[in-house]
Amino acid sequence: MPETPTLLLVDDDSFVRRILKDVIAETGIELRLLEAADGEEGLAVAAREKPAVMFLDLFMPKKSGLEVLGAIKSVSPTTRVLVISSMDAEPVVEQAMAAGAVGFVGKPFHPLEIASAVRQALAH
Repeated sequence: MPETPTLLLVDDDSFVRRILKDVIAETGIELRLLEAADGEEGLAVAAREKPAVMFLDLFMPKKSGLEVLGAIKSVSPTTRVLVISSMDAEPVVEQAMAAGAVGFVGKPFHPLEIASAVRQALAH
């Protein structure tokens, strides 16, 4: 029996994490959900848990999302990172993708965008 994939939500806004958890629960995709409230905690959880997918905010205390992207491959090389940010200008998206993100979802997001991004990341 295959192991349930882990999805790590890294965002300093607890409301965004709660909304993401609710949206993901409604997709019907079976996932083990973990949370981290800042980039530093996110890296520590990723190193320990090796999540299949990570939703990562760009602007957080302690470590930014770009700093986490720079370090994630050394602590959890198979984690596929989806950036979620209100800063969705083209240069920011390009920078995140160049740093290793496999997808980008702008805030505010639509539940279908989240479901699609998770499915694509899991299939990637």
